[in-house]
Amino acid sequence: MPLLGILALGLTVLVWAGFFLSLRLGAKTALPPLEIALFRFLPAGLCFLPVLWRRWRQIVAVPWPLLLMMVCGAGLPYFLVAGMGMRHAPVADGSTLVPGTLPLSVSLLALLFLRQPVAPGRRTGLALIGAGVALMLLFSLSHPQPGLGQGYALFLLGSLLWAGFTLALRRSGLGALEGAAVLTYGSLPPLLLALALRATPLRLPELPTTELALQFVLQGLGVGIVSTLSYAYAVARLGSDRAAIAGALTPVAASLLAVPLLGEMPPLTSLLGMTVIVAGVLLANRAAHPRTQPPNPPPAPPGQSAERTRQ
Repeated sequence: MPLLGILALGLTVLVWAGFFLSLRLGAKTALPPLEIALFRFLPAGLCFLPVLWRRWRQIVAVPWPLLLMMVCGAGLPYFLVAGMGMRHAPVADGSTLVPGTLPLSVSLLALLFLRQPVAPGRRTGLALIGAGVALMLLFSLSHPQPGLGQGYALFLLGSLLWAGFTLALRRSGLGALEGAAVLTYGSLPPLLLALALRATPLRLPELPTTELALQFVLQGLGVGIVSTLSYAYAVARLGSDRAAIAGALTPVAASLLAVPLLGEMPPLTSLLGMTVIVAGVLLANRAAHPRTQPPNPPPAPPGQSAERTRQ
């Protein structure tokens, strides 16, 4: 495999892992998700302004229900759901239950609303994902912790939102950059309005400069801009079947980084559930991208680009 493609894929995995680390760090410092969203969407608003200008006609030609699904599924609503979930559960659980269950959520919504049956080759992988989720849910019920069940419910809701974005983008015909512009400019106005109408003052000025810089790098530059470009490059060099491995590697990278950075050591049951889910993601992606078919467009990073894999 080309070295530059591998490096781009590795960068993408680190950025996606950083998304969950950033939200968890904000939760530990009591920084509201609404304020973290400023880092996520403001720099992207500057970056994708030329895309919005040049592709305006293609974007507005998309039916508004699809645009609304895209914004709700991976824009500000998704960001807030994921951010609230990370206030109740560790990085390992969030990074596993959101991207890890995406293939299952996409297949479920496609079956319910588009009447698309699940391909036989994907059923084993999806069954493993469901088994891994069941293991993690059983752990949360047998070892009750304050808010853990609420966090898991929010993560699964986030996965369903992200799946709705995936299906809407696929039907819209827009590319990754156009999709990023829709998410950004569909999220910025309600975000700024919500902050302007909020009674409590911003906590951002109270934070240390190092934390502000970290949030800017992880959310603003990383998730908002870099992951879109690096993943698109990885798909172009490696093909979407190989690049889809990034979705399975994200919870592994996030969990490993959370140990030294946040002091979060996942319990054995969570590690087991994560392992089963990662195996299911790999099997489902492998079945979705047989080598005899041309590469398909890539899966989406957390809150940014698009998965348009076949069912």
